[in-house]
Amino acid sequence: MVDTTRPSLLARLKDRRDVTAWETFDEVYRPILLRFAASRGLDHADAEDVVQQCMAAIQDHIQGFDYDPQKGRFKGWLRTMVNNKIRNFLRDRRERQGDSRAFAELPSQEESPEEAFEKLWMQEHLWHCLRQLRGQVEDSTFLAFQRYVMEQWPIERVCAELQMKPNQVYTIKWRMTEKIAAKMSELIDDSD
Repeated sequence: MVDTTRPSLLARLKDRRDVTAWETFDEVYRPILLRFAASRGLDHADAEDVVQQCMAAIQDHIQGFDYDPQKGRFKGWLRTMVNNKIRNFLRDRRERQGDSRAFAELPSQEESPEEAFEKLWMQEHLWHCLRQLRGQVEDSTFLAFQRYVMEQWPIERVCAELQMKPNQVYTIKWRMTEKIAAKMSELIDDSD
């Protein structure tokens, strides 16, 4: 199993030749950064540009980065960096356009950047864990969990479609939830 705990993954990134570490990092964090950029009002192409700038900055600065939860959390550092890259991008766009359309394109501030990032952080880590579990359990098990928990189908409908008894579905829900919680705790350190 790939070691994806935060401190060890960050330490492994310092070796630019550790392709597996960089692939794991990209798999976990690129979706978070993309969704956050989109939530701040960037279209897909612009969000990709900002995320690429973030990944380049991470690669440039990881050598000097020492993971110390006492000094600050990795999640906060990443959120600040992507938020600053987005602000710079929007500022540069306004300067280029020089008209009021730029202000109309700014995202509404219903959710603070911190709240939006926190929400996306948890969602993307959850999706990452689900993608990993998908290949580790039987198709019928994952489908039962997907229908009952993720899609919130009524238990009767899940049982009818999958030829299961309610207790089987409840057991699947409990076991999958336990596996997800274990994977999430591997990925997310409380100090993150």
